[in-house]
Amino acid sequence: MIIDSHCHLLASRYEIPVNELIEICIAENVSLLLNIATKESEFKEILDISDKYKRIYNSVGIHPHETEGLDQDIFDKINKIILENEKTIAVGETGLDFYYNHSNKKSQIDSFEKHIEKALENHLPIIVHSRDAEKETKEILYSYKKNHNLTGVIHCFTGSEKFAREMIDIGFYVSFSGIITFKNSSNLREIVSIVDKNKILVETDSPFLAPVPNRGKTNMPSYIIHTIKQISDILDISTEEVQEITSNNFFNLFKKVKASSVS
Repeated sequence: MIIDSHCHLLASRYEIPVNELIEICIAENVSLLLNIATKESEFKEILDISDKYKRIYNSVGIHPHETEGLDQDIFDKINKIILENEKTIAVGETGLDFYYNHSNKKSQIDSFEKHIEKALENHLPIIVHSRDAEKETKEILYSYKKNHNLTGVIHCFTGSEKFAREMIDIGFYVSFSGIITFKNSSNLREIVSIVDKNKILVETDSPFLAPVPNRGKTNMPSYIIHTIKQISDILDISTEEVQEITSNNFFNLFKKVKASSVS
């Protein structure tokens, strides 16, 4: 079984309809997709897609690029979706992005903390985006982890080995994307080789970051097979073992999804 733990399935972003994307996934043994919302305007389509397709789940949140001008209403809406939608299995994508700074730092931090509180309130994992913000991401997560059973994943991991170890030390998972197949990502491949296998997830972040040999194209969830092959080469294990490890890790983190429902 192959699971894409992070993709953005909005019809406007692909050259083919979502139903065809799903058919290609089935042909490539990609059995489950976690579809991620990044702003309020995406919520309805994200929920409609997971309602229509048995093996597509969703997570709702506000990306750090979109945090300016948020008020309590959006977090009330996120909470309502979580309570009413069984296929909403996580909170996010949230976090900090101090590389682009499309939103100011204070609004990013405030939003991140409110997402964490919603995740804790609803006993769900949190999906974290962190770019050029390792110190602040760590400080915030560690401050909540002291007193709460916080779980989650650093998605599309591109950070330092130190950051990976710090996240794993508090029980977080790290998710690797097609970036690990890029020629200039030797440092990231080294991190794959040293992190705890029981804390690794795999994702496409499609339609972005298509792996080699499809780099430069619109990424699709089915392209995850190339990232899995790269991990199998790094760890010197079979692709089947990578699939088993990452699928088991997914179910261990996203506990609302039962493995039996995907068999």
